Amino acid sequence: MSDTKDTWRRRVASWRASGQTADSYAAENGLTASTLRWWSSQLKRDTTAPVVRMAQVIRPPVSPASPARRGSVVVDILDLGARVTIEDGVQRETLAAVFGALGIGGAQ
Repeated sequence: MSDTKDTWRRRVASWRASGQTADSYAAENGLTASTLRWWSSQLKRDTTAPVVRMAQVIRPPVSPASPARRGSVVVDILDLGARVTIEDGVQRETLAAVFGALGIGGAQ
């Protein structure tokens, strides 16, 4: 896959995760809204796009020795995969940035 397509896949995923309109997201990120929408359309048609089919939710017990960390995201890279641990209180913008960097997203 080309670097350009990878870059736009991340940008579109980040835009979708942000919940913003194309116009406002593009303005904040130095992009053209029409180009952002065009790439979104093209990537939807791309059958080679990675699809996240499932996620396992693991909630570790909270003990006095390890208090819960509010608002943190931990990403473990595991043999060409990734495990994302999301604690309570994470800001939407933080998740959008993490998922955008990983090339995951597209939900509206």
